[in-house]
Amino acid sequence: MGVRVGVVAVAVVLAVAGCSGGDAPPPSALPSDSAPPQSSSPPSNPPSTAATTPTPPPLPATATQDTPAGAASFARYYIEVLDYASHTGDVRALRRLGDCGTCRAQANGIERFFKEGGRVEGGEIHITGTEAVRFRRTAALVNVTYDQAAGKSTSGEGRAESSPALKSEVFALTLRQLNDSWSVQKMQTLR
Repeated sequence: MGVRVGVVAVAVVLAVAGCSGGDAPPPSALPSDSAPPQSSSPPSNPPSTAATTPTPPPLPATATQDTPAGAASFARYYIEVLDYASHTGDVRALRRLGDCGTCRAQANGIERFFKEGGRVEGGEIHITGTEAVRFRRTAALVNVTYDQAAGKSTSGEGRAESSPALKSEVFALTLRQLNDSWSVQKMQTLR
């Protein structure tokens, strides 16, 4: 399957680094009960203790257009949704956007990994460019270039796998326009 995707996918199906949000500081960074108080007055802006819940990225208006720019916008959006799913285990949007074997394997692997108690740290994807390499009405081939931070996935059983940082990697996505919406028909890495 050779597609690079996320730490979750590495641990489950494919071969690359993953994504996650921030984690709690290590215990050594937390004050101990025996540490002297830093101040007797409360801070002027107390830190929020509520965790933020990530939300799927919004679909850009251009991502539905049957144009080279629309295809490139959709491909970028797909990778952003893949990154989101790798952070959260929420694959609903990912499943709607692609109908290829690799797409299904990624969604299934991510979903299973999180259901079994897996977690990821690091591995955030940063898209550095998109290019509609080929375009004809209702079909396109788009390259998405990205960098990805080093990451680590830990399975529900506690097995950890680390992934190195990646630079200037390329996903090639074959898209088809169906019912006024693009869909990923094939996905592979080029480098």
